[in-house]
Amino acid sequence: MKTTTPLFFALALSVHASAYQLHEWGTFTSVAGSDGVLLSGLQREEVELPAYVHSHFGFENGQQPQEGKLASVMKVQGYPAFPTQNKGLGRRPVSGVTVKMETPVIYFHSDTAFHAKVKVGFEGGTISQWYPNRSGGETLPEPPPSTDPVNKPVPAEQWKIDFAKPYHGGIEWDVEVLSPAESRSVLTFKPRDTVNWLRARVPEANVVRTDSGETENYLFYRGLGNFTPGLLTTVSADETLHLKNQTGGDIPYLLVFQQNGGGVSWSARTAGLKAGEALDLSESSLTKSADGFPSPIYESMKSGLIACGLLESEANAMVQTWWTSYFETEGLRVFWVLPAATTERILPLTVSPAPKKSVRVIVGRSEVLRPRQETEWLVASRQKDENAYLWKYTVESDRFGLAIQERVKAMENGAAITGQR
Repeated sequence: MKTTTPLFFALALSVHASAYQLHEWGTFTSVAGSDGVLLSGLQREEVELPAYVHSHFGFENGQQPQEGKLASVMKVQGYPAFPTQNKGLGRRPVSGVTVKMETPVIYFHSDTAFHAKVKVGFEGGTISQWYPNRSGGETLPEPPPSTDPVNKPVPAEQWKIDFAKPYHGGIEWDVEVLSPAESRSVLTFKPRDTVNWLRARVPEANVVRTDSGETENYLFYRGLGNFTPGLLTTVSADETLHLKNQTGGDIPYLLVFQQNGGGVSWSARTAGLKAGEALDLSESSLTKSADGFPSPIYESMKSGLIACGLLESEANAMVQTWWTSYFETEGLRVFWVLPAATTERILPLTVSPAPKKSVRVIVGRSEVLRPRQETEWLVASRQKDENAYLWKYTVESDRFGLAIQERVKAMENGAAITGQR
């Protein structure tokens, strides 16, 4: 009896610990020309992450390189003269980036404390930034050593990662999931918290802590890569938006949003888009929103996320975290929730102990270029001298400037704006 009692309690604890729920939300951002071709150059970011976030060397965004790494690189490859960027995900050269994975956060909902091992893969990209610190994961490729690091550092071009080539990233965490009582009392505040970082915290979630003492309300990761999320978007010459679900599964929620000259219009489909289904939306069919805060758009997005399994607090956290980027910038974009199987294929997740229920809501943010916009950019790109300022500013400073430049180059090379489905 003495030998079986510890085993009995161990099994009981294991069963109890596994009766938790895991919830996750995040965004896949892509940009497509009116012809539906996904464009590259999405490595730029809009705002910096908190200084305490971890990253791969060369992918810092408001952080310092990890301790000792710069010294090691200078000793082996020489000082990395990465190109200067006024925006960006660190400064390490990259190419072929067609998708930006933004702010996935993972919450735990458990009545008890337990130890968790978490592993997330990324088929087609790198997990470039994370918090709290990971226990394992991918190692980025580095160029060979220099024969004379001081006088002949490795050229920046040799540091480039081309994501158009197959890439398999991943991350692992080893964390303590605190009990609800301890989660309520523990301090997650950090002096360098940002507004978006704060908005992602929800009161119901358990706090997680690493062996080093890093503590947060969620697991955070971010990345970039090259893959096809699965919603085909094209715009015909008459400015009609055409959508086709090529994910292989049902899209449970979809919202089309446009801001043009300050005016806002939109259309939501709470029934989503079935596998293989197509949808055509003329510009005139979009509902115009009244001036001021478009609360119906907020409520529709929140309700759509809740219907996919998120708590109301989590849905509020996602919409509020990304509100400015989602709904206060010019352009045409489609928000759609990826089918569960698509999410699992791109971001395979394993957790030990396994959750009783897992809710993963990854939103595709498809930025769509209209033919008239492309024509305006084409004209702007041909301007000379002082008239070239607007185009230069777009390419160098707009978050999607490199993608826009790629589309205009394709048009210059004879790729017509066909709008073909």
